[in-house]
Amino acid sequence: MLASRKRDSRSQFVFAEKADTPLLPSSLAHLHSEVRRKLKLPKEFLLYSLRHTALTRLGEEGTDAFTIMRIAGHSSIVTSQRYVHPAAEAVGRAIARLESANQQAEVLAQRTDTRTDTAQLVQTVND
Repeated sequence: MLASRKRDSRSQFVFAEKADTPLLPSSLAHLHSEVRRKLKLPKEFLLYSLRHTALTRLGEEGTDAFTIMRIAGHSSIVTSQRYVHPAAEAVGRAIARLESANQQAEVLAQRTDTRTDTAQLVQTVND
């Protein structure tokens, strides 16, 4: 639905009047009520729920809060952080990435120490 809307629209707004002006909130609320009634959706269903779900899914897929902030048009990172609800699996993957990075750093540090030890040994032999 949004893909065809984007293709066919000449407006920068998702919900716009014909003259590229945003749809009035009262008009949007009326349209929302009509669609909800026709589709027999519960009164608790809100358009905001779709936005929240989309932004939450981005967060669940690993999108950082700063990127979500740009996509959503938030002016504050605090607002965007509300959409990031890391699942236990996401937290586990983050810890695994950290452990892997730590192991790589440790191997690199050992190589550097070995090179330093070798350089000192060569220097001692040369003295």
